[in-house]
Amino acid sequence: MSLSIAVNGQRLAGQRFGVGRYIEYMLRHWADQLAEDETVSLFVRRPLDEDLASLSPRIRPVLLGSGMSGLPWETLRLRGAAASQDVLFCPAYTAPLAYPGRMVVATHSVNEVQSAAHSWVYRQTHSRLHRACAQRADAVIVPAQSTRDLVVDHYGVRPERIAIVHQGTDDAFAPIEDEAVLSATRARFFGHDRPYILFVGKCSARRNIPMLLEAFARLRATKNIPHGLLLFGPCPPDLPLADLCEKLGITDHVVQTDGVIEHHADIVPVYAAASVFVHPSEYEGWSMTTVEALACGVAVVAADRGGLGEVARGHALMVTPELKALSDAIGRVLEDDDLRRDLQRRGRERGRSLRWSENARQTLDVLRSVAMGSALQGEAR
Repeated sequence: MSLSIAVNGQRLAGQRFGVGRYIEYMLRHWADQLAEDETVSLFVRRPLDEDLASLSPRIRPVLLGSGMSGLPWETLRLRGAAASQDVLFCPAYTAPLAYPGRMVVATHSVNEVQSAAHSWVYRQTHSRLHRACAQRADAVIVPAQSTRDLVVDHYGVRPERIAIVHQGTDDAFAPIEDEAVLSATRARFFGHDRPYILFVGKCSARRNIPMLLEAFARLRATKNIPHGLLLFGPCPPDLPLADLCEKLGITDHVVQTDGVIEHHADIVPVYAAASVFVHPSEYEGWSMTTVEALACGVAVVAADRGGLGEVARGHALMVTPELKALSDAIGRVLEDDDLRRDLQRRGRERGRSLRWSENARQTLDVLRSVAMGSALQGEAR
């Protein structure tokens, strides 16, 4: 039985962060996993880069060029164009309004349950839209059990329609032993070979970046650590990073970059050169960056909250996201060589167990089940 899959690929436009990376890795593995009678129509609103445009004869880019984006593009352009396919996959929370066919939606997080995560306007618009799309979907893919529970409790989706598919990392994410590469990476950000503490991701208040800055300042004051702090990712306008650093007296010791790289594997040395990776977020549905850090053999300190716990518990030093606990945990990893080496070993093991190839295979199986009208299997329960 042949199968035609439509994919909402609008998040592939521009720099591929988060969901864009999720789609990219899935497509790369689907190129080898699709059966001969299975095809993918990848609907995009901007021309694809060549590296994705020619993945496989069975993955066909379809350009729906438009000045619109988001829900208007999905509803006015994608809905009709995808309707002839057996199943539509929407990998980023939202789907075309009143879509007539079978549909799978990926919901990566329900972070609006945290009161400080988003504005009132966001909760009245995006949150309601995400809930409505999850309710209309034939199946919802989530990355973790905690996210599944929230989709059930807050979105009202029946458990049997939810598939848990862990997100992973690529084979390129592995430890680097070449000291020259590691030294050059440290010097690239700090002007000389200076050790650093690393965070990768959007520098939002929800991810407790202000607390991380305070914890870093506390370590400098109490432990006199030589490390800098590298924030590798964009900083939203509502986080006054420069003012916070000046107030804490750490301006000369913090480097923030927008995280723009040509190829995602270019970030591997950034992870590998770090003394410790820290993710202090109050809530995450999952954390691709934490998986990547673990796979690169970096000692990880992470908040024991939501999907972060499922990613890293047993493989990282888990803490409550409070100032003293966070500062003490980072200090322990920096000072205790045995602890740091143990965390590096456990992280590598965890990283090897989570791979995009498995994420892609399980996602493809969910789409096949929905297209055939079958019940979800395995992790879908």
